[in-house]
Formats: sequence, C-alpha cells, structure tokens
Amino acid sequence: MQLTGQNTHGRVEGWKGGKKAPPIFQSSNLPILIFVFLSILKTASGAPNAPLNFDGWVTDALAKLETGGITGGFHRQTAPLSRAEVAKVVRQAESRIRAGTVIPSEIDRKLLEKLKREFSRELAGKDGKTIGFLPLLRATEKKIAPALEAGFHWTTGTRKQPTVPRLMFYSEFETHNFESRPLDGTTAEQRLEGWRGGYTGDFKRGYLQVNSTHLNLLVGRDWLFWGASPDKTVGLSDNSPPFDQVRLTSTFGKRLKATAFTAQLDSTWYDDGTKRYLAKRYISGHRLDYQYNDRVEIGIAEWVLYGGDAQTLEWKYANPITFYYALQYNAKADHNVMFSFDAAIRPIDGVRLYGEWVIDDIQYVPGANDPHAVAWLLGLTWYPEQLDHHLGIHSEYVRVNRWAYTHLVPDNQFTHFGYAIGHPIGTDSDTLRLSASYQFTVSTEAAVRAALTRHGEGTIADRFYGEDFNALPFPTGIVARRIEIGGQFSYRPLDAWSLFLSYRWQHTQNSEHRKGKIDQGHKVKFQVGYLL
Repeated sequence: MQLTGQNTHGRVEGWKGGKKAPPIFQSSNLPILIFVFLSILKTASGAPNAPLNFDGWVTDALAKLETGGITGGFHRQTAPLSRAEVAKVVRQAESRIRAGTVIPSEIDRKLLEKLKREFSRELAGKDGKTIGFLPLLRATEKKIAPALEAGFHWTTGTRKQPTVPRLMFYSEFETHNFESRPLDGTTAEQRLEGWRGGYTGDFKRGYLQVNSTHLNLLVGRDWLFWGASPDKTVGLSDNSPPFDQVRLTSTFGKRLKATAFTAQLDSTWYDDGTKRYLAKRYISGHRLDYQYNDRVEIGIAEWVLYGGDAQTLEWKYANPITFYYALQYNAKADHNVMFSFDAAIRPIDGVRLYGEWVIDDIQYVPGANDPHAVAWLLGLTWYPEQLDHHLGIHSEYVRVNRWAYTHLVPDNQFTHFGYAIGHPIGTDSDTLRLSASYQFTVSTEAAVRAALTRHGEGTIADRFYGEDFNALPFPTGIVARRIEIGGQFSYRPLDAWSLFLSYRWQHTQNSEHRKGKIDQGHKVKFQVGYLL
C-alpha cells in the first residue's frame, strides 16, 4: 500500500459522505483544508519506482526532463528502470547540456542535480550496498497508525570493467495494518494475510539481476509497466500486484530495446456447478521498443495468458523469440493472446503526445460475428516554456471496450489476485482526466485535477455469448457516471521528512448501476515519513 501513486490497490481511504468527520477535519480547520484543496500536487506517475525510490519522485523527474527535451530520448515506455539505466539517462542529459544541444530551465537543472546526488554511486561506477528505511505515519478517518517501507540493494561488478557482468540483489518490504481492497472471490490464494495487530507484511519486490554489456537477466518478483502513459497503461500496468517472473532485457545500440518475460499468476477456482478445479495460471510476453530519434518512441508487444486444470508452464511461450498467436493457432489452443502498440512524440520541447492501442480480440475474417475487444488511450503533457517549466498541463482519455480483458475460458481473464492487469477502470468504461501541476521547488509540487468516468454494466468476468453487439451502446446498460475533483500536495526531499496529502470530492450518478441512485462524498489521504 503506497500513497505515492505507484500502486492503486490497497491505498488508505479517508472519510466519506454520511460519516462524521474526525476532529482534524471539522469546521475550525476549514481554512487549512481550503488551502490544501487550492494548492495541491501533480498527479503522481504510475510507472514503478527505481529500486529504493520509495516515494516515486525519480519517475516523475525523468518524465518531466524527457518531455522538456533535457534527457533526449530513452526507453521510458518499458518500466521499471534499474538504477544503472537511470544513471545512463542522467549522463546523457549532462552530455546534451555540455554540448549546448539543450539549455535547461532553472527548475529542470535543479531536478537533474537532485538525480545526480541520488545516483552518485552508479554514476561513479562503484560497488556497494544500500539499506533504506522509510518509517511512516498514515491516517484515515478511523485511525492513525505507523507503517514501514524498507529496501536492501547490493551491487558488485563495476562499470569500469565492462567484461565483468554486474550482479545486483534487491529486496523491498512493506508492513502496515490498513485494509486492502477485497478480491473478486475466485482467487484461491490470499495476497496479504493478517498477522499480529492486523498488520500485514509484503515483499513487494525481490529479485536477483545480472547485467552484461547487452543482456540483462532478472529472476524474482518485480513490477511490469509497458506503455506510453505516465499514469496507468491499457496493456501491462502496475495496477495488479507484481509478478514472480524471469525477465530478459537486451539493447541493440541506442535505438532498439527488447524485453521478454514469463511469470506465474495467482491460482483461481473454477466451479460451474458440475466441475470444480484449481486453475494454475501463467503469462508470457515480449516487447520491442524502437527509438526513431530523440523525439519519437514506438513500442510493439505481444503477450499470452493461459491457465486451467492441471495446467503447467508452456515452454513454447517461454521462448522469447516466437510468435504467440501462431503457436496458439497451430496448437488449436484457446489461450488469451493480446497485442499492443504505443507511441510518443515530442513535436517541440515541452510537449509530449502519446497513445496506446491494445487488441484483446479483433475480427479480421470476413463475416465474423464477434465484437472487436480493444482498449486505447490518447494523452498530452505540456510544460509551457513561458513559465520556465514550473507549470504542467496534463490530459488523457482512456477507453476499454466491453469484452476487452475478458475470455470465454474463465481461467484466462486478464487479472492477477483479483485486479485487472490492465487499466484500473476495467472493461466497458472510459475516462477523461485533466490536471494542472506546479513545481514550487525541486522537492515541492502541487496540482489540481478533475476526472469524468463512465462505467457500463459489463465486467471483466463477462463472456460473449452471441449478443447483438452492434445494437449495444457504449458503455452498456445503466451507466454509472462519476465526477472527481481534487488534488494533492507533496514534499519529497532526498533523505529527510516527506509529506503527502490529497483531497478528492466524488459524485456518482446511477451508482451501482441503479437508475437515479446518487452517491457522493469526500476522501482524504495523509502520509508523513522520514527517509533514512
């Protein structure tokens, strides 16, 4: 559970409409709340943190510097980035500045200096170990309780010896006693089990990584994030818990990056009343990122999710250089193969346009009487040069069609521990998000944002049984329409007190898909910690 925007599942929620506000939020403190509402933080980036970056500022800083043209192009659409990869981006930015290719604004130069301090060991090519602790105090309307995040990072094999592979071990742990969102009821395994005092402990990340000149091997638990959006992708995103996986990454010069992985997902129960079994589930994927130049990045990916009674790992899918669709077609298997395409372009420094398109199922055979199951998004980020890149404007539209992420075989639906692996709005939904952020200092940001989301009655557990899809509107059924207005504030230095505070007002029409039902309320999140 993080309140920094890295992972939406399990975040603590504040008081809602209809409940009595805790003393800190009562009328005597309204001026403080009004100030928070009006001064509030940039929508936090959704891509996973670099190792030991508990509060997420590195991902945000890199995204801002890349959009402004400071770093030049790098493969930011395949995440997470390792500390060595971030250090390489920092070196590239320094080289561009020295060559006079770019002239950074004052705030961008300070962000780059902050990155240099954070990654000083990697920039110097040194071995060593780092242990980080982030004791936290988190608050809801029900309680205020401590939490802890901790990480251990060890690297050997210096950059000055390119013929010697670099070996890296990383482990990240979190403990807290706040409730997580409920699962969907089919998951056979419990992601988090309560211990003493309601506390849970979770090794969110833990892996061994071997880096050579052109090949990177990772074995263990880590996030995956494939796509151009800085928030949540419609393909592989970090909306679900991390995968236990084996992952290969290879670079070919500066322009081409290849990634492949195989992971085991959670097991699920199948029960149709006559047959009951525990389905073992797996996912494999591969991706190519092509950097046309410093301003254009293109990505293409394919993945396959499969499971079932007595299912074992399909080694043909673990092969990183095969074509999954052809393998499935030749074997007459009914596995869930999906494709994605994404691209981002910077027409001018300070402006980034991006888009993603995911094909879960598309009908290319003439006369096919099945719907297209696709998801896509379009977005814009703009840092006006006139304001020295302090102000950021962000907008994004996301649409997930009905029957996207679903599958006729229940074991193959696009979920992990009950969470959609793709975009958190789920299927049969769309959303339009707008936000404006302002960076006061290198460690202090604020923003306001608004979002309009429509949810149809379709769910990720639905199956297509021959409905007249051409007659169905989008979204389908009684549509729940949710409006959200609010914002955030954060203070994120390198190694001192950190603060996160957010407020959101939410209004839902046709709540729970019941005609005329209105639901509205307020949510507050608060976190303070000291990074050691």
